[in-house]
Amino acid sequence: MDKRTLLLVIAFTLAFIGLQMYFQNQNQEEMHQWNVQKQAKLESKKKKLEEEILTQTMPKESLHLVELYPSGKDQQSVGWGVLSGEGIISLQENMPDEIRVVSDSKELGVFKKKFTSETSPAFSIYTKSDSSQLKIGELNYFGSFDLQLVNDKRSQLAKYVDGVFVLPAKELQLVYFQIDEKAPLPPIATMPESDALVLFPHEGNILPVGIYDAKNKAFIPLQTLQGIDKYATVVPFKQSEKVQNSTEKFYVLENAYQQLVFSSRGAALAEINLPLKDKSHPNSIVMPIELDEQMVKEHPANERFPSHPYLTYDSTSEHTQGTLGGYYPLIRRDFFDPAKRATRTVPPQFYSANIVSDYPELAELNYTVKEFTKDKIVFEAKQPFRKITKTYKLDTAQAPYCFTLDIQIDGDNRSLWLTTGIPEVELISNAPAPTLKYRFSRGTSAEVKPIDLPQEAATYSQVQPDWICNSNGFFGIILDPLSNLEGGFRVQTVPGETVLSRLVLTGLSGDSLPGYMMMVPLKIPGGKASFRFFAGPFGTDLLESIDKHYSDAATGYNPDYIASQTFHGWFGFISGPFAKFLFFLMNFFHTLTGSWGLSIILLTVALRIMLYPLNAWSMRSSTQMQTVMPEVTAIQERHKKDPKKAQEEIIKIYRERGINPLSGCLPLLIQIPFLIGMFDLLKSTFELRGACFIPGWINNLAAPDVLFSWSYSLPIIGNQFHLLPILTGIVMFLQQRWMSPAPKDPTLMTDKDRQQKAMGSIFALMFTFMFYNFPSGINIYWISTTFLGILQQWWTKRTLARSSTKTVVIQGNKR
Repeated sequence: MDKRTLLLVIAFTLAFIGLQMYFQNQNQEEMHQWNVQKQAKLESKKKKLEEEILTQTMPKESLHLVELYPSGKDQQSVGWGVLSGEGIISLQENMPDEIRVVSDSKELGVFKKKFTSETSPAFSIYTKSDSSQLKIGELNYFGSFDLQLVNDKRSQLAKYVDGVFVLPAKELQLVYFQIDEKAPLPPIATMPESDALVLFPHEGNILPVGIYDAKNKAFIPLQTLQGIDKYATVVPFKQSEKVQNSTEKFYVLENAYQQLVFSSRGAALAEINLPLKDKSHPNSIVMPIELDEQMVKEHPANERFPSHPYLTYDSTSEHTQGTLGGYYPLIRRDFFDPAKRATRTVPPQFYSANIVSDYPELAELNYTVKEFTKDKIVFEAKQPFRKITKTYKLDTAQAPYCFTLDIQIDGDNRSLWLTTGIPEVELISNAPAPTLKYRFSRGTSAEVKPIDLPQEAATYSQVQPDWICNSNGFFGIILDPLSNLEGGFRVQTVPGETVLSRLVLTGLSGDSLPGYMMMVPLKIPGGKASFRFFAGPFGTDLLESIDKHYSDAATGYNPDYIASQTFHGWFGFISGPFAKFLFFLMNFFHTLTGSWGLSIILLTVALRIMLYPLNAWSMRSSTQMQTVMPEVTAIQERHKKDPKKAQEEIIKIYRERGINPLSGCLPLLIQIPFLIGMFDLLKSTFELRGACFIPGWINNLAAPDVLFSWSYSLPIIGNQFHLLPILTGIVMFLQQRWMSPAPKDPTLMTDKDRQQKAMGSIFALMFTFMFYNFPSGINIYWISTTFLGILQQWWTKRTLARSSTKTVVIQGNKR
């Protein structure tokens, strides 16, 4: 190596080492700055928590506690209690059955023990008389509440935020530990060592709301204690105005068809609730089903509409609580988990009509309301580089379940998307049925295409959609851009555990119920765009009326929302046209009878009549085959060692008798599209959802019938007894016996007869299990068509028998 090369190598080496040292120092300096900032943030958080605990913790003297003494003349106190309403709560063990109560040196009389909790044996209720009632508070699942813990030693601050119990002292402990692991904890950062009563200051009173279990570090709401309802009156609370002003706010626009719940975060729809048909909502076409009644009865915390306190255009104060039941939640919304006593909130990026981007904070951008009327609400938000105005309007009565959204973006509108939200789950044949579609124009024609459900996400950048549709089978959201947008759309899969469906309360796993959200790009010329949303049921008459309302004969425009309907089945692409034809007939029969159940039966009769020639052809061929079967069996036995010879003789017999073995199969093949179309129709038709046929038994033709139910789930049959599938199996068993009668003398039965008899029984049993979770409409159809098949088979046999008798008589006369 020469000197020049050596010097070059040394120079590069020194330069490399220098750069390494420089970047290392830079990293150390950045790490130091980061640690300084982290410590500063921790110190700030510590100071804030300490100030919050010191200022918001009420001294025991301010909590209106009373002293408890034995009922005799003994002046030695046995403990303390809380006077609420006409009762006393005590949290001391081994308390006497009778106590004297003293408040501020004033005797309140003698109280008797009425209740001791099995969950917390130290908890007791005392009242003066049997009719006296203790007052306890019930905290809303949504909201934030400042609480006070009190035990023998001291009082302490606690919080209840969206169903989660929080101790600021615990948070302060963690901050102290992060700052200095060895630093001693101040008294305000120590946790309660013994059980404590949880109290809530309310309108000048102190009402008990729960017990803090120090051993398990858990909050036990008083209303959950078994047996306490006999001695306590529950007072519900709303969150304080101070807390409301710093959190998400909700605004409601409502008409006869929709309850739109807007959030101040994203100016988006946190809820889209559809009224159920009843006296107060006679125009609704959404019928209540068993799940709606079950939710109201068993899970009322998740059946408030809206689920949060909300504001309306005609009220200056907030409505503290929504209506219990009476609505169908079209999109997934905040969920209270009773098992964990925690609220599972929907992240705003999954709201409907939200504007999202690669920056998650945009979806949570706080908007202010600029205008709020009966059918219109205007939101506005400002950022350093953009201003967004969103205007929502409810549509006219001629277009139910529709609303419009105008978006004005002044400034940067790159990489923005508008969302559909995530529809709630509907079960079709006991399984979720999410369906995604888009419509696009090609020349003068238009086409609607289904979208494969993605594993995670999929972007369609080469498509200019007329509209996109996100459906659960019976309900859905159509997002229809009314302005020219940049082409393309996106589909995103949302795990079922991230945004929960209300069906998890029925025992289904969140993992088995994923959601799907669609979105369109918002890169718009001039920063202004308009959209129409359809958010409602996929009823045929409804969609056709909306199409008619928005159609323009002059331009040839038709939104074609009716194409959003889906016939769910493996062969839907084949059965669709047949299903539409059959629905036309079923709808005609419904007009005549007013009952969808009778319409299904009449449609079955009509289908049998239409297919009578094909069925008769098939049955006649089958009957003829049965008549020659003994001869065929004899030939096969006679020529066991020469199958070719046996085949020739069998073909000869078929030719002489005019029988074609394949003639029975062709009519069945021709009927298959009709049969599949009938199945798809009865599974997918919205009009059958919630349609009652026999009250108390068949209450929903789109779901299995329920004769009775029990609490524990069994394999295959679950926790409900469905009678129609049993009847289906019985009718099929009778059909098999009728079509393939066995010899009356069992000794004359061949092995083939026994096999056929066993197969008939197995077949009927198999269909019973297969149809067990099918909608009752399908079972009604199958029972009806099987019964009509038996009648047709009887008539065919009788006709063939008469024909055979006439032939014998005529031949006898010739002789």
